[in-house]
Amino acid sequence: MSEPVRDVVLRTVALVKHYTEGPSLVEVLRGIDLEVRRGEMVAVIGASGAGKSTLLNLLGGLDRPTSGTVEVMGEALSSLDEKARGALRNRAIGFVYQFHHLLPEFTARENVAMPLLIGGMSPREAGERAAVMLERVGLAPRAEHKPAELSGGERQRVAIARALVGNPAVVLADEPTGNLDRRTAADVQALMFGLNEQMSTSFLLVTHDPALAARCHRVLELSDGGIAQRGS
Repeated sequence: MSEPVRDVVLRTVALVKHYTEGPSLVEVLRGIDLEVRRGEMVAVIGASGAGKSTLLNLLGGLDRPTSGTVEVMGEALSSLDEKARGALRNRAIGFVYQFHHLLPEFTARENVAMPLLIGGMSPREAGERAAVMLERVGLAPRAEHKPAELSGGERQRVAIARALVGNPAVVLADEPTGNLDRRTAADVQALMFGLNEQMSTSFLLVTHDPALAARCHRVLELSDGGIAQRGS
């Protein structure tokens, strides 16, 4: 893949996360420093329990670090109140999970439009933008279908469309193809890399799939609370 533009969209400085379990202190992350640049595809690998999902929750502002900072588009999440943090998260970060987390009572188009509606966009404009995004992921004919009427791969494409509809700076993806069969996973991976090139949206992917990780610009390995670049 070609080298991405070097604008930093996501940064952590000395990020630490501890939990207390009874009398014990569990040190999950111990001073993580990382940067994600505009247009990068970055994979995060590591053993189960290494703290990958904890890291994603901190990067997305869904949890608070014990110490250290997370900056999104140059803004420290810790400096923002809950409302401002939510607004920044909705504007600048997309989320894709192993399980699609679509709302079952809404159509594909309505699910994709949801972040725009939460951000205050009119229903008409949000619906129009959602329809365009569904076309980009190859699901225009399925826009009015509900999740139960879609295949697993189609549901994950809707989830990716939802993550990208607001043109975020970065998408955080937690095992985005881990619940799919091999062929469907390959199709969804190709979709993500294609959208990355077309839209210059950064992706940070947590994955156990070495083939997926190998396609990314960089591979970071999380181990013993620290993070290091593979091959560095």
